Amino acid sequence: MSAKGKIAVKGHVCPPSNATHPSDRWESLFVYSFICKFTTLRAKVEGLETPMDFEEALLSQEPNTILTQVLSRFIQNLRPQTRNLSIDQISTTVATVLSEYLKSSERTVFWDDEGMTNKNPFDQLEGGFFTAEWDFKLKILRQLVELQLCHTPEIKNTIDRAWGVSQNKHKKKDAANAPPQPTDPQSQEQLQLVPMGQDTKRRRFWAADDSPRLYVSTNPWKMTATFQTVSSTREEYLGVIEELKASAPPELGKGEKRTKMETSHLTLIETLESRIEAINAELLRVEKARKRLEQRQAALARAAQFEAVRETRTRRQTRKPDYVYTNTDFDEEDDPADEYTYQAEAYDDEMDDDFLNFRDESEGPSNRRASSSNGRRRSTRTAVVNANGKREAAQEEQWPQWRGERRSTRLGAPPETQLDVEPRNKRARTEDSTMSTGSVDVGSNTSHGAKNGLKLKNSGAAALKPTEIALEQIAGKRKSKFWVYAVEPVPGAEPAADADPVNGGGASSAGDSHMSDANENQSDVDMEMDTPPPGAANGNGRDFDRSLDGSLSPLNSA
Repeated sequence: MSAKGKIAVKGHVCPPSNATHPSDRWESLFVYSFICKFTTLRAKVEGLETPMDFEEALLSQEPNTILTQVLSRFIQNLRPQTRNLSIDQISTTVATVLSEYLKSSERTVFWDDEGMTNKNPFDQLEGGFFTAEWDFKLKILRQLVELQLCHTPEIKNTIDRAWGVSQNKHKKKDAANAPPQPTDPQSQEQLQLVPMGQDTKRRRFWAADDSPRLYVSTNPWKMTATFQTVSSTREEYLGVIEELKASAPPELGKGEKRTKMETSHLTLIETLESRIEAINAELLRVEKARKRLEQRQAALARAAQFEAVRETRTRRQTRKPDYVYTNTDFDEEDDPADEYTYQAEAYDDEMDDDFLNFRDESEGPSNRRASSSNGRRRSTRTAVVNANGKREAAQEEQWPQWRGERRSTRLGAPPETQLDVEPRNKRARTEDSTMSTGSVDVGSNTSHGAKNGLKLKNSGAAALKPTEIALEQIAGKRKSKFWVYAVEPVPGAEPAADADPVNGGGASSAGDSHMSDANENQSDVDMEMDTPPPGAANGNGRDFDRSLDGSLSPLNSA
C-alpha cells in the first residue's frame, strides 16, 4: 500500500459541550469529588457544604473564599513551599505554577495539536482568574486535579495503598502498608468514583456525597456521551425514584427470567431508596451549618456597624475624661473638669505654731500659704533629670524653700541664703526680754544631763531656770517630732540673789519673756529643748545665751 493511501488518524477528541451551567458539566462532578475524597476542605471552608455551593462559587466573577481556599490547597499539594496564597495573590500564583507544568511535553487540557505544545491560557486573560468565565475556571481546576493525581507524592501513595500497589514487590507486605478496610475513607471502595447503577435505558446515575444531588450520563466511553443534573433537592430526588419505579419492568411470571438490564434497574431503585435516611441527616447538618454561618455574618455586620458609629477618646481631646459614670446630666459649660480649684490643706497646729517662731516677722505670711492663696498648682516637676534619674526644680525655685537657713556654698546656694554674718535677732516683746538680748553667747550651747527624762537646752530664751522644773509631756497632746513640755516654778523657791547687773536680771527676765511669749503665742511654749539647764556651779546664769530667740534652727538637738 502506497503512502498516498494512508489515512491520517486523529486522536480521540470529545466534542465541545453546550452546557450553560456548571451542573451540566462532568468536570464539576470530577473536581468536587476530588475535594471530598482527597482533601478536608468541606470541613474547613465555610459555605462549602454541597455541590451547589461549589457551582455558585464558579459562577461568581468576584474573589470569594471558597475558590480561594480550593486553589490554595491545590497549589500547596503541587508546590508545598508556596507562600503567596492570599486572595489578592492567588490568581498570579496559579498562573505561575501552571505555566511550569505546561512547559513540559505532557499533554494537558490546553494541548495544541498543530504546534504540538501546551498553550498557556493565562496569556490572553485579562483581569485574573476570578473575573474569567465559569468554563475557564472549571478547566483550570480540572487540570490542577489531574496534576495532583499524577505528581503529588501523598496522593499517589494513598492511591497505591488503596489498590495494593507496592513499589518493592520482592519484599513481604507488612500490616502498615496493607490495603485499608472498605469502610475506611482511604479505601478503594471509598476513593473511586463509579456510578450507583443504570436503568433500562443504560443511563448511569452518579453522586458525589450524601446530598440529594444526582447526575445522569450516557456511556462515558463514547464520544457522544451526555451529562446532566436530574435532582438537587429532596423533592426532586424522590421524584427521580418515582420515575424509575414507573418505568420498572413488570412482575415475572412462572418460568420467566429477568434480563441483566432489568435486574440493574431494580437494583438502582433499591440503592436510591437506601440513601434517603442519609440524605435527611445531611440536609439537617447543612441547615445547622448555614444557620451558624448566618449568625456569624450578622454578628460581624453588627460589629462593623458599631465600629462605624462608635466615638473613641483620642490623645488630643481637650475635655478632661470623667471616669465617674452617673445618671445625672450636666452642661459642658458648667463642667469644671478642666478647672483647678485650690483646697486648703489641713496643717498640723503644732507644726504651724513651731514654724511661726523662727520665721521673721518682716517676711510676711509664709511662702506655703502665700503661694497657695492664688489657686495655682505647687508642682515643680520639670523635664530636667539629675544624675540620679530624678526631676529637678527650676533654679530659682530650689532655694526659697530653705527659708533663710544657712547653706554651704559648696551646695551651690545663692548668696541670699548664706548667713556668714550674725543673724538678725528677733524683735523683743517685753522690756525684760529686750535687756536679755544683749547677752549673746553662742558657744555656750553645751548639752547636760536630761531633766526628768527630757533633753533641754542651757541657752536661749526658753532655757530652764534654777527656779523652774520641767514636767513630763502634756497629757492629751498628740506625739510628734517636736517634744512638748511644760515649765512650772519650783514651789517655795526664791529668785537668784546674784543677778547680773549688766543684763538686769537676765535669768528672771528671760523667764518673764518666756511666760509672756507663752501667753501671746502658743508656738513659744511648744518648742523642743535639746540640753538640760546649767548645773549648780553655774547657778548665776550669766553665761546663758538668751539672744537666740530669733535662731533659725532652734529644734536641732545637740
